[in-house]
Amino acid sequence: MDITNKNNSFIDKIFLNKWTPVIIIIIIGFLIYGRTLFFNFTYLDDNVLILDNQYFLSKITNIFQSFLADVFHLFNSSAFYYRPMLTISFIFDYQIGGAYPFIYHFTNISLHILVSFLIFIFFKKLDYKKELAFLFSIIFLVHPVLTQAVAWIPGRNDSLLAVFILSSFIFFIKYLKEEKIKNLFLGLLFFSLAIFTKESALSILFLMIFYSCFIYKEKKLFIKNLYFFIGLFGIVTIWAIIRNIVLLGSIPITPTIIIRSIYSNFLAIPQFIGKIFFPFNLSVLPIIKDTTFIYGTIAIILLIILFILIKKKRWNFILFGFMWFFAFLLPAFIRPYGNIIADFLEHRLYVPIIGIFIFLLETDFVGKIDFKNKKTLILIGSLIFLFSIINIIHNGNFSDKLSFWENAAQTSPNHPLAHRNLGAMQYLNKDMENAEKESKIALELNPEEQMAHNNLGLIYASQNKLKEAEEEYKKELENNPYYDNAYFNLGLLYWNQEKYDDAVNSWKKTLELNPNYIDAFNALMIYNYEQKNYEEMTIYANKLYKRGIQIPPEIIQIIQNQN
Repeated sequence: MDITNKNNSFIDKIFLNKWTPVIIIIIIGFLIYGRTLFFNFTYLDDNVLILDNQYFLSKITNIFQSFLADVFHLFNSSAFYYRPMLTISFIFDYQIGGAYPFIYHFTNISLHILVSFLIFIFFKKLDYKKELAFLFSIIFLVHPVLTQAVAWIPGRNDSLLAVFILSSFIFFIKYLKEEKIKNLFLGLLFFSLAIFTKESALSILFLMIFYSCFIYKEKKLFIKNLYFFIGLFGIVTIWAIIRNIVLLGSIPITPTIIIRSIYSNFLAIPQFIGKIFFPFNLSVLPIIKDTTFIYGTIAIILLIILFILIKKKRWNFILFGFMWFFAFLLPAFIRPYGNIIADFLEHRLYVPIIGIFIFLLETDFVGKIDFKNKKTLILIGSLIFLFSIINIIHNGNFSDKLSFWENAAQTSPNHPLAHRNLGAMQYLNKDMENAEKESKIALELNPEEQMAHNNLGLIYASQNKLKEAEEEYKKELENNPYYDNAYFNLGLLYWNQEKYDDAVNSWKKTLELNPNYIDAFNALMIYNYEQKNYEEMTIYANKLYKRGIQIPPEIIQIIQNQN
């Protein structure tokens, strides 16, 4: 029996039907991530983006409004992230499944599967062998370092970006080769979607210029490029104008901030590279201080060796790969607030890792892989299986809020945010002793940690330590004067102490900071009902009604009697 021919037949069969690679990617994708369909929210951003934003997400007409608000719907200088396409994706999900997490996880898995297939197409467009293109699409699909982009609902911002970036680049290449207006239009359309997903999409401008000048190198490119790049810069101009209007008053990103951020966070680069090659020290909330450099050092040495061993170096492709990696990774290092410990969530590798794959495809070690060799296939299968097992184990850390924050505190013990939010989850589980302990650890690590004093205030209020609770709320507002929850909680404290005027003032301040704070509207409605201030009660009742909140029958009756 000829084993070689059997192996050859197996590889050939994968590509006999154009849909076979798609089917394989779908099956593997759901085998690895299927259980995440039943995961809950982690309470890192997903609670704010979805649970606290249901009024906005419930209206399909807010698709257009999404372009006029920052992603967290902040109403002060803290607004920084302009992500309309992420919000729109949540609006679509909400129309199907409301606030139930199943549909959001399903969308995340579907996007990841789509990106994996687009990588297969993209690498073929770069003229790599279809066997290698498919191999790296599968490695991308199962790679544990990308787990967060799939298992954590807000991580989809990077998979959305990847869908649009890859699609734009694929149609850009098709346009250069075929000169069809359809490809020009689709390339620009997908770039538009990419830039309104995440500002790091700007990097594609430089990569397309590099590709057209140093890889495609067609002599008659000037006019074709001119049309495409005029379109790109026109889209960027429109995006920049809208973004500046929406984020007016936020902290400007100056060259000084960019240089300072990249310099102070530069050590995260070897750590990220280490996780690509040796994904054994993964964390849901990694920071530089608590991440080892061992794997990164070994990985960089390995890259250098692989580079040296390349006999015929295609410098243009090698540079293209590393440019891709750094162009999409470094923007994630830019932080407007220098006093906050920077985390380096692993989903930020989602698009940059493609650049490392391009470099690996240029190495002799990868280029000479013999897919007809049984031992080679076993080694490849073993690598994919190992990555799959690590992925499945790691994605369990995203199953619910307590699992998530326990992993954060365990793997990043020097991160105040990890302890602060673990304390918050323990508070929700009524474990007040550990909740207080974790909140205090957070403040020991960072005395100005935002929300930590507010959390302590909630803990003390639940224990009827009203004086201590009031002190904590006021400390929070000294550190974080724009925090609407602290004002609302302080109002509740005053209410329970029958300091009604102070309570009302606190709730009104809450609404100044956040005009969509439902609980504050409700509290003011009930207060005015009890005080028989029916005219003002009606104002707040109408605001709640417009936001889809059910009004108590007795209040509805009073309003009807007034009319």
